[in-house]
Amino acid sequence: MNSLIDVSTAAKYNEWANNRIYNALHDLSDTERREDRRAFFRSIHNTMNHVLLADILYRQRLEKVPTTFTRLDEIIHEDFDALEQAHRENDRWYSGTCAAMEPSVLDGEFSFKAVGLDEDEYFSLPLRLCLTNLFQHQIHHRGQVHHMISHAGKDPPPVDVVKFGRGDVDRWTTRSGA
Repeated sequence: MNSLIDVSTAAKYNEWANNRIYNALHDLSDTERREDRRAFFRSIHNTMNHVLLADILYRQRLEKVPTTFTRLDEIIHEDFDALEQAHRENDRWYSGTCAAMEPSVLDGEFSFKAVGLDEDEYFSLPLRLCLTNLFQHQIHHRGQVHHMISHAGKDPPPVDVVKFGRGDVDRWTTRSGA
């Protein structure tokens, strides 16, 4: 199966886009990030926790360690700065790990049990497809956060792949005062 984008580039794009989202989130107060905005995970803070949780869940599977999560809405970090730091570190891990993966590994079977469902559900698919799912999951929830930033009265950062590919630099590239 050919993919639209290779896994290594998807991981780098993911890191780039999350960087821009987190930089934009510093324009909001903690109260604004935690406000119930009627999203699936209610708030920006909870949604970013969920995104990190899914990343860690896949990472645990990749590292063949027991999964530590039983629900998909668990809050990993109550503190926003700790959440951001953990997310940035995890994004770097994915960028490095995906860049080093051989095609034969990506084409190999990746089996796991789903988390957070009422009934057990198991998957066994090529790792490349599972990682594509993971990065698509990030895109989906980043879109929700992007929308919530707008509803909070702030400009959300552009996260288009073409801007990533072109290497655009703007006010969301680095955090003000960082």
